[in-house]
Amino acid sequence: MKTITAASPAAATVGVDQLSPGQRYVTLGGSWAAWLFDALDATIFGFVLLVVAKTFSVGLGDVVSTVAWFLLATGIGGYFLGNLSDKIGRKKTMMLSVFVYGTGTLLCAFAESVWQLTVFRFFVGVAVGGLWSAAAALVSEIWPPSGRTKAFAVMQTGWSGGSLLSAIFAWSFLDSSNPESWRTLFIYAAIPAYLTLMFIWLFVKESPVWLANREFMSRNTNKGGLTEIFRPQYLKVTFLGLSISILGMYGYWIITTFMPAYLQSILNVRIDEAPVFIIWLGIGATIGYLAYGYLAERIGRRLSFAIFFGGMAIMVPVFAYSATMIPLTDGKLLFTTQNIIKLGSLAALLGFFTGYFSGFGAWYSELFPTSIRSTASGFCFNFGRVGAIAGIKLVPILIPLIGFTATISLASVSYVIAAVLVFTLQETKGTQLTSGN
Repeated sequence: MKTITAASPAAATVGVDQLSPGQRYVTLGGSWAAWLFDALDATIFGFVLLVVAKTFSVGLGDVVSTVAWFLLATGIGGYFLGNLSDKIGRKKTMMLSVFVYGTGTLLCAFAESVWQLTVFRFFVGVAVGGLWSAAAALVSEIWPPSGRTKAFAVMQTGWSGGSLLSAIFAWSFLDSSNPESWRTLFIYAAIPAYLTLMFIWLFVKESPVWLANREFMSRNTNKGGLTEIFRPQYLKVTFLGLSISILGMYGYWIITTFMPAYLQSILNVRIDEAPVFIIWLGIGATIGYLAYGYLAERIGRRLSFAIFFGGMAIMVPVFAYSATMIPLTDGKLLFTTQNIIKLGSLAALLGFFTGYFSGFGAWYSELFPTSIRSTASGFCFNFGRVGAIAGIKLVPILIPLIGFTATISLASVSYVIAAVLVFTLQETKGTQLTSGN
C-alpha cells in the first residue's frame, strides 16, 4: 500500500480511526448535500439562457459570456478557497462556500441587467469552486483507501442529483407564458443552501488529518502558500492534473450549457419541456458515478478514467446526431411517451459516462500532501472549468458555420485526448492519506 510520508510515527494512524463510522457517514452526507445544492445553483442557468437574453434584449453570445465568467470564477474559487481550506479547515470553508453560492443565486433573481447577473453568477462560481476543494479534501481524508473512491462517488452523485433537481425546479417554476418566471426560479433555488449551511454547522465533523497537520503548518508556514503547488516537485503533477481536467470539462460544459438550447433549437421543444430530457441525463450520471467508484477500486484510477472518457467520445456525437433523426410533427418533437423514452435513453447513456467526475477528488487528493491537498485539488479540478470557457465561447461562433449538431459533436475530440493523457500520471490506488508532509 502506498503511503504519503508521515511527519511522525503517529501520523499514519491519524484520520479514519478518529471518527466513528456513523460520524463518517454524517460528514459524507453533509458534503453530499452541499454538493447537491451547489450543483443546483451551478446548472440552473442553462435552462434560462434564451429567456434571459429576451428579458434584457441581448444576443445569446452576451448571455454565454455570463457563463464564461462563472466558469472563470470556479477556478479562482477552487484555488483561493482551496488554499483557505488548507489554512482554516475543510468545514469552515464549506460553510463559507454554501453561504456565498446561496446568496449569489438569490441575488440573481433581482438582477436588472446582464452585467448585474454576471456579477452575481461570478460570486456563485467562486463558491462552487471553493466548495468542491474543501469537500473533496474532507471526504478523502476521513475515508480509508479501500473505500475512498466509492465514498467520493457517493458524494459526486450530489452533482447529478443537483442537476436533476435543477431540471425539476425549471420544469416546475418556468412558465412559457411568463418571460419573468426565471426570477422565481432563482429564488426557490437559493433556499436549500441556507438549510444545508445549518446542517454542516451542527453535524459535519472537521477532518482529523487536517487537525493533526496544524502543528506542522504552524512550524512550516511557507509549505501552505498559493505557489507551493508550482514548486519543481509538484509542477509536473499539477500541470498534468490540470490538463486532464480541462479536457474533461471542455466537453462536459458544452453539453450541459447548450443541451436545453439545443433541444429547443433542433427539436423545437418548449422551455418547460427541455428539463425532462435533462432529468434522464441526471439519472444516467448518478448510475455512472457509482459505477466509476466501484470500477476504480477494482482496476485503478487511470484505466477507469480512460474507459469513461472513451465512452464520452463515442456518446457525444451519437446523442447529437441521433436527436436529429427523431421524426418531428409540424417541425416539432411531440411530447409523447415514445419520444421521451427514445431521447431520454440516449441522454441517460450520455450521462452514464460522465461518471468520470467521481475520480477527480480521490485521485488528486492522493497525489498531493495534506498541507497543499485542497489547494492543489481545487486548482487542478476547478481551473479545468476555466479551460472550458474556450469551448462555450466557440459554440455560438461555430453554429452558423457548421451547424449546432456538428458543433456539439466536436466535444468528443477532447475526450479522446484525455483518455490518453491519464496514463501520464501515476496510479494511486491504495494510497494511505496521513497528516505527514
